[in-house]
Amino acid sequence: MTVSATQEASRRPHLEIVRDEPLARVYDIQNAPSVRRRRQVLRADDPSMRRHPVLVQRTQINLRRVLTSGLAFVAAVGIAIGAGLALQTSPYDGPTRVVSVSRGDSVWSLAQGVDTSRPLQDVVTDIEQLNDIQGALQVGQEVRIPTR
Repeated sequence: MTVSATQEASRRPHLEIVRDEPLARVYDIQNAPSVRRRRQVLRADDPSMRRHPVLVQRTQINLRRVLTSGLAFVAAVGIAIGAGLALQTSPYDGPTRVVSVSRGDSVWSLAQGVDTSRPLQDVVTDIEQLNDIQGALQVGQEVRIPTR
């Protein structure tokens, strides 16, 4: 099937002449919303200019602060010493017996010989306080030992 030129021409759309009127209003690009926003942002202040100024901190040490800190430190040390003295165990004031130290005896071995329900550490501390013991015991030394 061959198509003649006239048949093909009749199938094509007909072209129409368009008048010279603009189909839509064309605005200048400078008036576009995005350009206006950009221009407003550029004209606005820098964000750092909107912040409140921060006062410069002085590097000098304030005399009042030093004195207050010193007094607070002295007060804290005083309270710590007072608490330590208040919590210190009182020396043993019960009945005692005198024992002569023999070879191989120690404060701990003497404390183990005491018949008491108190902790062994407390008995050792009492023996050291009753006799002002700072170091090792000497053979023949007489030591006061709590009886209970």
